Amino acid sequence: MQFTLPIETADLRKRPHMGAPADPLPYVRKSPPRRLTEGLPIGTQARFIAAAEAAAAQRKPLNVLLTIRWRSLFCDNDVNPLRPLPPPERIRHLTGLLRKWLVRNGAPPFYIWVRENADSAGEHWHIAFHLPQKRQKSLVSYAASLTGEPASRRRPVDMTEGEFARGALGSWHLARDTRPERGGATLAAYLGKGEPSQRRFRGKLIDNDAKPYRGTSYGGTFKDGAYDFEQGRIEGTASRSDRFFIANGLKRRAGELPQKAHGSRDEPRP
Repeated sequence: MQFTLPIETADLRKRPHMGAPADPLPYVRKSPPRRLTEGLPIGTQARFIAAAEAAAAQRKPLNVLLTIRWRSLFCDNDVNPLRPLPPPERIRHLTGLLRKWLVRNGAPPFYIWVRENADSAGEHWHIAFHLPQKRQKSLVSYAASLTGEPASRRRPVDMTEGEFARGALGSWHLARDTRPERGGATLAAYLGKGEPSQRRFRGKLIDNDAKPYRGTSYGGTFKDGAYDFEQGRIEGTASRSDRFFIANGLKRRAGELPQKAHGSRDEPRP
């Protein structure tokens, strides 16, 4: 018994319709690119100062600064729950917990935070808020529990201005405003130093007059370098820069947001 192969027809040798190849993964969508920023928008430092002045008007000035360096924090603790989270999620988580702790300890949820990436130590995070000095010791213990890094028992030789505590590895530190007579404006200006001190106008580089605190080299009146450092590239999400935030309560008091309705929450859930 003989078998014969079917004769190949001309249709089998035709090219696919319009020459388009088949898509092997038709249901996979490419993620949108993340937003990258090189500095704070023009006018941000002035907004920070206005928020600080609004807090001072409530007799709750921004007087404490918490700084956390992620790379250092994770170098000795592989089980830190913050490690797998992207920076915006870490900040959202920590801010939510800190906000609740402040309210429990008689302080309002007034704060400003900013992300910076200015040196070889990698990205770090600043958050300025109000806390009565009598709660300072409790804050040190809470900062240690938030980060998973215990407070250092030794007095460091390289203490920064106003510093009163830091982590055992130096991953976090707490400092108090050393110029309380300015009602938190100096601290707010420090957080706004990532705004460019110069900008381009009609192809020329001019001083950024919208930035109140600038060094004398950039047309300001403050010590050179104190507020003129570039703060590096920050990666946000696809729709947001996630580089800084002002608490909604402060934005309302500074006139940036309408007053909240009676019974509504002052801040979103973490």
